[in-house]
Amino acid sequence: MDFWRPDNLRRITQGRWLARAAEQQPQADLSGLSIDGRTLRPGQAFLALRGERFDGHDFLEQAAEAGAELLIVDREPEHDRLRRIDRDVLLVADTQAALALLAERYREQLSGKLIAVTGSVGKTTTCRLIDAVLSPRFTGTVSERSFNNQIGVPLTLLGASPTDAYVVVEMGTSAPGEIAALARLVQPDIAVITRVGLAHLEGLGDRDAILREKTSLLSYVREGGLGIVQGDLPNLDACRKLCPNLITFGCDDACDLRLSRCEMQADQTRFTLNDRWSFVVPLPGEHNAVNALAAVAVGRHMQMSEVQIAEGLGAAQGPRMRLEVQTVGPRARPVTIINDAYNANPESMEAALRVLEQWPSEGRRIALLGDMLELGGDAPDLHRRLGEAVAERALDGACFIGRLGLFAAETLARHWDSSRFHALANWDEGQVLDMVRSHVAAGDTVLIKASRASGLERLVPLIEQATASSSADRPPAADSPTA
Repeated sequence: MDFWRPDNLRRITQGRWLARAAEQQPQADLSGLSIDGRTLRPGQAFLALRGERFDGHDFLEQAAEAGAELLIVDREPEHDRLRRIDRDVLLVADTQAALALLAERYREQLSGKLIAVTGSVGKTTTCRLIDAVLSPRFTGTVSERSFNNQIGVPLTLLGASPTDAYVVVEMGTSAPGEIAALARLVQPDIAVITRVGLAHLEGLGDRDAILREKTSLLSYVREGGLGIVQGDLPNLDACRKLCPNLITFGCDDACDLRLSRCEMQADQTRFTLNDRWSFVVPLPGEHNAVNALAAVAVGRHMQMSEVQIAEGLGAAQGPRMRLEVQTVGPRARPVTIINDAYNANPESMEAALRVLEQWPSEGRRIALLGDMLELGGDAPDLHRRLGEAVAERALDGACFIGRLGLFAAETLARHWDSSRFHALANWDEGQVLDMVRSHVAAGDTVLIKASRASGLERLVPLIEQATASSSADRPPAADSPTA
């Protein structure tokens, strides 16, 4: 029985047919499943999901026009609409539940290594590094963008091929039990846990709860599988009970894979593993060298040589808006932008600030920071600590955009002269542009960092606008640490 035969999908989802466009003709296999009519390929099934701001049922006609051969719905369209659509239409009790059922059954078709990656920071980058190591030698699939929730994980599984030698699946969480639910679906052969920190406190509660949530992934590793975890986890003994075959990586001397030397050079990082093997990863920052250690561990488990692993890492590409380097402004002295605006929590903020501090800039180093969200009642104090973290770095200036950033500015005011930093409680484009003009000049290096909802990538065109006509250097402030 072929998985992608329409009648098989009906059996798995326990749905019923509302319409059959070609009931008398031999059934053709579908070519996969999509939830987005804009990216749907001809021959796929379209599954109509509902979200807070959208409803896939509103786009059934567009999906049919794009070539969908089957529409899966949980709300019955009007009879006239069904006739106009002229496609197979399958009614299920709940389309999101149907998506999970399909992915669970499809997992049985996958014979390659299932590699699950979770953690508070570095998940998406680590997925890309693992894929970079494996893809030159093996055929595989990696999660698109940050497809790491109850929708994205099933879509990643359903998008894989039964002939893939590996599938890399990213897993995220914002509430207790979400990792366990995703791990039951994936049943990983390899589980990777990156750094665990203070992310999603609003939903998870405290650091211990975050640790339990992330490390619960290890409970679902298949028999004989492998766990790869950062060596600084405080509950390593508990991790070994969950997954006896465990490898640790990080900077600590006790780690199995130890970062023994690390040097950042512009947008790449050279590092040494266990004082023996040297690698280059074309991403900035020591934290990315640590992420690369996890990819080394996966490559070794897949019987790859150190040379093959090094070649893969050397060709890696980071995901968008995760320390993505851009240049704007005057050609002679452009502004270097380190765009890390995809997300933020205390640990990733500190890592990004270290990258900015170490960046080989001819001009000044300026941090443009937005709010860290989903931190619950700890948010004010954690933003005050952010102000301390900025003060501890050899930076020339900082700007905060967002209500919580006012707490960071309050702390920074105890350490810096007021001319070196600025804070805005809300996004007002005119005020933001004035702030950029006051603090950013040609030749500077600028870090943009905030939680996703802040949309701080909007700063990029404003920086370009503010500096495009400026070729004059602005001298550093008299009390600048780099003056």
